[in-house]
Amino acid sequence: IELRDDRPHADFFPTRANIMRALTWLTDCTGLQPGTSLFFHFSGHGSQKRAIADDEEDGMDETILPTDHERAGQITDNELNAILVRPLYPGITLHAVVDACHSGSALDLCFSTEGN
Repeated sequence: IELRDDRPHADFFPTRANIMRALTWLTDCTGLQPGTSLFFHFSGHGSQKRAIADDEEDGMDETILPTDHERAGQITDNELNAILVRPLYPGITLHAVVDACHSGSALDLCFSTEGN
C-alpha cells in the first residue's frame, strides 16, 4: 500500500488512520510462512514528544507525523513497535527504512549499534 500526500483519493492520503490501517495490513501474519520478508518505508516528518511510559532514556518518544497529526496525533515509536515488530512470527523478517528526523529509534527496538 502506498500512501502519498499528492494523491487526491482519501484512502491513499497519509492520515493517521490510513497509516495505522496500512501498518496493520502489512503485519497481518495470517498465512505468512517463515522466510517471508516484509518491507516498510516512511519518508516524511518526524518529531519527539514527552514519553508517557518510563521506557525512554531521554524521556522522549520518537514519532512520525501523519498529515493530520495536529488533529489526530503523532504516531509514536511505541505504537510502531506494537504494530510492526511484536506481531511478527519467528522466521518473518521486517525491513524498515524510516527517513525522518529522530528516526534512529523509530521502531523502539531493544538494541542499538554504535559506529567507531
